[in-house]
Formats: sequence, structure tokens, C-alpha cells
Amino acid sequence: MEQKEDSGVIEARRGKAKARARAEASDLAVGARLRSVRETAGLSQRQLAKLAGVTNATISLIEQEAHAPSLASLHRILSAIPISIADFFAIPVSQKNALFYDAKDLAVVSRGAADLRVLGSERRDKVLQLFIERYEPGAGTGDDPIVYDGETAAVVIQGTIEVEAAGETRRIGAGGGYQLFGRVPYRLRNTGKTVAVVACACTPPII
Repeated sequence: MEQKEDSGVIEARRGKAKARARAEASDLAVGARLRSVRETAGLSQRQLAKLAGVTNATISLIEQEAHAPSLASLHRILSAIPISIADFFAIPVSQKNALFYDAKDLAVVSRGAADLRVLGSERRDKVLQLFIERYEPGAGTGDDPIVYDGETAAVVIQGTIEVEAAGETRRIGAGGGYQLFGRVPYRLRNTGKTVAVVACACTPPII
């Protein structure tokens, strides 16, 4: 009985690891990018698989965001096109000028007590970037101030945050916000008892 329980725990961990890998691949839009570069190169999934020395199912699963390839595997596939990994991740996934998102569709920047999601990750040619940030009570951007070469504006949607910037410390509640110009070091923290939600825009984009 004990052995079966241990096997069940192992399987559960494997399942969670696979789900996490699939989520990370989806966040990086590996599948959408691979489909884009493959079609631009005029290759079918079967042709690319043969050139890269992988199975057709591997290419198909990656493009469906159902499989997260290792760095070595991705490098092998991209070398068959050929395209470098750096150029691969610099490609806009979409050229659409109108993008729409449900909450679950936002690309994940970080998870945990400080949860950051971003719009427009498909367009690397954008000039404006919008983050939706959620901070658990006590969570924030960290001890080290953020210094950004650009302009930042944020509005608190829910809860209360404390912002330190330009030698000032301000508590800002829902409906309030802040705007920073140039290299102004700043950091923020949720000082309330509920989750704080912040919509933050910056230009030029960080990601």
C-alpha cells in the first residue's frame, strides 16, 4: 500500500511538472513562433521534423503549446530552418493591430506573492506596454529600487500600495496613481490587508 502511495505522489509531481512546462511554453509563445518561422520558411511540420531529426508529433505538440522543448531540442529544430534562438524570440508572434485578451490569456512575467501579467507580448514592435500587477499583503517589487530609462504611469485598481520615489513615500488607494519621468528610482509594496491590483503602463516597453 505504501509503495502505491509513493508511486501516486511521483506521478502527481510529474503531472504538475508537465503542466508547469506547458504553461511556460505558452507564456513564451514558443508554439506560435515556431509555426510562424516554419511557414515563412515554406516547410511543413513533417519536413521540419525530418530536417531536425525529431518526430512529426514533436513539432505538432510544440506548435499546439502542449509540449515545452528543452533548450537543446529547440536549438536543433531552429538550426534546421535555420534561425538563431535570439532571433526566434525577437519575432512578433502577431502582426494584428487589434489584440484582445481574457484574463487567462495575459502573458505571465512572474507568479507568486507578486503576480505580474502583460498585454501585447505578441508584438515586439510596440512602443507602449501595459502590466496588470497583483500584490499579496506585504508583497512588492523588492528591496532594490527599479530604475527605468523611460516613462511609467500606474493606477491602483484595488487595495492600497506604498510607493517610494524621488525621496518621497506615498500611500495610494484605489483610483489613485503615480507617474514617473526619466531614471527615477522607485519601489512599491502592498501595505493593506487585501490583494492590491495595479495597472501600470510604460514606454518604451521593458519586455
